[in-house]
Amino acid sequence: MEYRFLSAERIKDLSTCARKWLVALQKERERKHHTALVATLQILSGLWICEKGLSDEGALSAIRTQIQIVLQQIDTLPEISAALLHAGPLLVLTSTGILHALQIQNRHLEAFASEIAHSLQCHTDQNDADANELFLTRFLLYRLHLHPPLCAYGFRELAAQELLLADERILRSLTTDIIAATQFGQIKIATRNQFFQTLTALLPTLIIDAFRGYHLERGMELLRCLRYLNVAKMRSIHTSVDFLLAQQQSCGKFGFFAPDLALLQSSATSFELDLKIYLPYTISFLWTLAEIVQPAFTLVTSF
Repeated sequence: MEYRFLSAERIKDLSTCARKWLVALQKERERKHHTALVATLQILSGLWICEKGLSDEGALSAIRTQIQIVLQQIDTLPEISAALLHAGPLLVLTSTGILHALQIQNRHLEAFASEIAHSLQCHTDQNDADANELFLTRFLLYRLHLHPPLCAYGFRELAAQELLLADERILRSLTTDIIAATQFGQIKIATRNQFFQTLTALLPTLIIDAFRGYHLERGMELLRCLRYLNVAKMRSIHTSVDFLLAQQQSCGKFGFFAPDLALLQSSATSFELDLKIYLPYTISFLWTLAEIVQPAFTLVTSF
């Protein structure tokens, strides 16, 4: 299926602009002696998406520089285990995969990944929902050769009215199920299934509704799920991508949060807001745009 309806030049421009902002943010962190590992790994992921998913230049120059920063920081942190736990398993496993893609290993990251794999080996899923919640972690471990091949996953079917009236909890469960059942678009769902037809008919409405309410993470996750279902809803995708593109600021970061950030300005600097608010959102924007406009790219299979 062809999703690439943006020109190569437009894709390169947004990637270059975002990459410059991420590199500048890392330099600002170094100047201010900011040592939180989570931000270092988030910048690594963002640069990987820019250079691997949104650029065809293949140099990966910013990525290689950031990897050296990651390795140096890990080796100098006094409490590396606590820092890795704070960063979160999914971000750490993704970062480990990026290093593997460039034939680089770090003993702390490898040990952390092995500990997670061991914990899951000792875990027994209580039900399908429990299994689906842990799917992404298992999938990343499988990509790192620390988990056996994954079994087939299913998802709970919902009536059309339930979908249209779904709250945040139900939508999160829905996206979790879609990701697990399709394994990020690698497995096709039977298109004759009534729920599949209902789902693909209503997902574009849910996506647009989320973006209209500026529920950005929800909208982007639903949009990625539409791609994983391998359904061509070109008008809805065009509208959604136009919205996402309009969220990139001239400096390269994504999102406009002036009303919300006004409440934080008295207690947080612009640098702190960039790290806490704009950096995580920028990663999500880049992730979503890369997977939508570049059909050959999926973040979790890119390493």
